[in-house]
Amino acid sequence: MSGMRRREFITLLGGAAAWPLAASAQKSLPRIGWLVFGDANLGPVDQSLKDALAQARLVDGSTIEIVYRYANGASNRLAELAAELVAQKPTLLLAVGGDVIKALFEASTGNIPIVGGVSDSPMRAGIAASLARPGNNFTGITFLTDEMAAKRMELLKEVAPGARRVAVIFNPQHFDDEVTFARRGAESLGIELTTHPISTVADLDGALHATRLSGADSLFVISSRLTGVVGPKIARHGRERRIPVIASWREFAASGALLSYGPSRVNEAKRLAEYVQKVLNGAKPADLPIEQPVKFELVVNLTTARTIGLTISRDFLVRADELIE
Repeated sequence: MSGMRRREFITLLGGAAAWPLAASAQKSLPRIGWLVFGDANLGPVDQSLKDALAQARLVDGSTIEIVYRYANGASNRLAELAAELVAQKPTLLLAVGGDVIKALFEASTGNIPIVGGVSDSPMRAGIAASLARPGNNFTGITFLTDEMAAKRMELLKEVAPGARRVAVIFNPQHFDDEVTFARRGAESLGIELTTHPISTVADLDGALHATRLSGADSLFVISSRLTGVVGPKIARHGRERRIPVIASWREFAASGALLSYGPSRVNEAKRLAEYVQKVLNGAKPADLPIEQPVKFELVVNLTTARTIGLTISRDFLVRADELIE
């Protein structure tokens, strides 16, 4: 064999040896199983998380592999889809939403790290021992702001001084204590509170009818997956009755509620990328504290204010983070 041919032969052998190494490298990418409550057209919170991952150089097909499952809004499919993701043997499971996280937690049986954002209490949901030391395989961020319910009641009274009877619409299956804190806030302001639970979308019409019968002059919505789904209808009901509607998430104000005050879920979701990085680098979720919101936003829908005939002071509007017209 000539020198030239020998070199070609060695080069060929080297290239052949590199093929399985390349394939192996591709297979060794960290695999993230992401369970999305909606569909492939990610909502603003999930999209914010995806963008944050990309900014952290965690890009699907490049530095990580992401396996998606979409529930398309069907809660009854969460358990099935969570089991499918666990079967993919991911390095990490990812989701936003207490109901989605709970499904992943139960499917993983504590063996796969889970990172996510929840709007309920991780302790009451049974997925963490405490915020400081979760103790299980879940960590991330909670959007829960029970204590802010009293502040929202104060804002309602400030923007609508005539409020005397407030109807609270909430999902009793959501693990939070906002009704308790809202009641305390109402009592301190001399406001009478009535509560109207809904456990399904079908319950809303009856609840709205009950708020009318109660003589409610304002609606106070406690944010959850369910109330978020029916939020636009609640907002429309408020406009039709010309009464203010207040909630915690910006999405409510965007869909027609008078105002919202609470954590910026889009901003908070970005912080989850840091958790993903830490877990992929070997940190254990049990030892990573679950963080609470750091950024709150006041959003006022001026179109709704005009529709219900409410004049909002300039001083109040100056304090708003966003005005929707």
